[in-house]
Amino acid sequence: MVRPAPAATQLLWDAVLERSDLEPTVLALRDALSDAVEAGHWAHVATLLDRTDDDLPSALSANALRAGDRSGTAPLHHAARQGAHPDVVDDLVARGAWRTLRTTDGETAEAVARRLGHASLADRLRPEPAMVMDDEAVADVETFLRALVEVRTRRIARPLRHPQLGPLLEYPDTTMWVRVPGMYGGFACRWAEDTSEPTVEVRSASRVVGGSGRTHHVTAEGVELVARVL
Repeated sequence: MVRPAPAATQLLWDAVLERSDLEPTVLALRDALSDAVEAGHWAHVATLLDRTDDDLPSALSANALRAGDRSGTAPLHHAARQGAHPDVVDDLVARGAWRTLRTTDGETAEAVARRLGHASLADRLRPEPAMVMDDEAVADVETFLRALVEVRTRRIARPLRHPQLGPLLEYPDTTMWVRVPGMYGGFACRWAEDTSEPTVEVRSASRVVGGSGRTHHVTAEGVELVARVL
């Protein structure tokens, strides 16, 4: 059941919290995936994740949460809770599931497994980030990143699931895209090059607002505007 890791990993952060922000077809697919995950029907989960709908390229992923669920419980967390077979965890990770992903309460899938006594599974779920930062620095950067997203989206007045640094630590050479409903755009986050400290470069824009493009640098010390599209 173990699958080869994809040659290129695309990081798509699921920021949507309101079910009404999803198209009905996408919502139905997401609900079907969540139903299968929560029931532990992992063969069906694999079938759904193998879909290749050209018109719904990002409707489903190994990190998809139940639409409207504010607990932040992803498929890996559910596998940890259930004490799923190790092949299930390996398959989800091979499909791009993030072991660094935390629930709203701050638990990784590894922490969930250890709390429930699934020690051998917890070892398999231990995050292996390619880039290492101490927890305090991560928390500081995430705090400033959240503030930036809130300021740039305040006119939209929608609750959002704010991005975490974990995916970028696991895949430091990849851009993480944060789509924001109603913004008709969003945030592209990646590690900036040639900086003296870990710095997330955040490019943001809205397709319906001319001149809205901005590039910010986010560090553990704060947020800096570095470029503006007039």
